[in-house]
Amino acid sequence: MTEPVAPRRVQQALAYLAALHGDDPERVRKTQGLAQRWRGKSPEHERAWQEAEQRWQLVHRLAPQLRGALQPQGFDPARRRVLRQGGALALLLAAGGWLGWRVQRGAAYQQDLQTAHGQTPQTLALPDGSQLRVAAESNLRVRFDTGQRQVLLLHGNVYFDVAHERWRSFLVSTRLGWVEVLGTAFTVSDRGGRVQVAVARGRVRVRDLQGGEQQLQAGERICLDGEGRLGSLRAGGAYGPDLAHWQRGWWSFTDQPLIEVIGELNAYVTPRVQVDPDVAGLRLTGSFPSDRPQVLLEALPAILPVRLVARQGQQRLVRQ
Repeated sequence: MTEPVAPRRVQQALAYLAALHGDDPERVRKTQGLAQRWRGKSPEHERAWQEAEQRWQLVHRLAPQLRGALQPQGFDPARRRVLRQGGALALLLAAGGWLGWRVQRGAAYQQDLQTAHGQTPQTLALPDGSQLRVAAESNLRVRFDTGQRQVLLLHGNVYFDVAHERWRSFLVSTRLGWVEVLGTAFTVSDRGGRVQVAVARGRVRVRDLQGGEQQLQAGERICLDGEGRLGSLRAGGAYGPDLAHWQRGWWSFTDQPLIEVIGELNAYVTPRVQVDPDVAGLRLTGSFPSDRPQVLLEALPAILPVRLVARQGQQRLVRQ
């Protein structure tokens, strides 16, 4: 069995990649040799390089608005100073495995929020009167300037209740697309698979990475698949038509794939629950208390043809 790659090795590989994509030809030339020697030191270094390349490509697949709001910082790997340099690329690997960046200066308002595993939902009040309700294991960045209000959702699940402003748009950017607010309350969820958008009030416009777009109104939801393409418009919110139900401590799933249900539940349970591929697509409808996730797990065998197997400190849902 292959040993997992140490996070600091992936950080080192990301540092070399950042330098290789820099604007200084001399630095790029020097880094090429350093990077090649580093990769050849051990099989773990090579695995770290492969993982770093995947993450680098993921960043460059982001929606254009998300890329435009982020500014990579320079790095000199020969000096072996990664996080201590004032101008270094911030190689902070967040819960979703993201390459860290620093927001451009000059924003009128900036706020970062990262919630922990199992943490109760946190409320973030924004200076424009908007309110965000942030679920466990979520990571987001808020940036307001004179022309736009933007939230970068790096990972997690957030309920947005957005205050109307005539002169500034409100945009939620994700790794697979973005949501333009037309005066509304809605959720955006990214637990590592598809990105889901569900509207409780008002309207939003969802754009994907392929140039497609879809307008949603209250009671509708849609997903962005792993390639950044819009799925089919569906009725019923991803966490129930009344998303305030989720705010009050309940998950209300409407015809939701089991893999996505467990993706949300795993932000609250230890150990995490694995899902066998042959049951991942089963659909669940029902309401469960989010502060007692074990209730959902115990109820599943009575609703779907699955059973929970606990073995060697792991939990797994398999077909009955």
